[in-house]
Amino acid sequence: MNTLRKFSLAVLTVAVLALMLAPVAAFSADAGACYSIADPDRRAFCLAKAHQDPGRCYAIKDQALRAECLSETR
Repeated sequence: MNTLRKFSLAVLTVAVLALMLAPVAAFSADAGACYSIADPDRRAFCLAKAHQDPGRCYAIKDQALRAECLSETR
């Protein structure tokens, strides 16, 4: 029973992590899709990734998101 519980917990953890990372998939490689994002920080992040341009990350006000943007576009 203990092994089954550990396995179930592992599967649940992976599922929760996958759901948490799902919004990241919204940052499309297609720049055209970025313009439909209402949040200016997330739109700037999307455009920076789509163009692989770290300069666009400096328009992001949220420090954590800006740091993530810089690390993913460099």
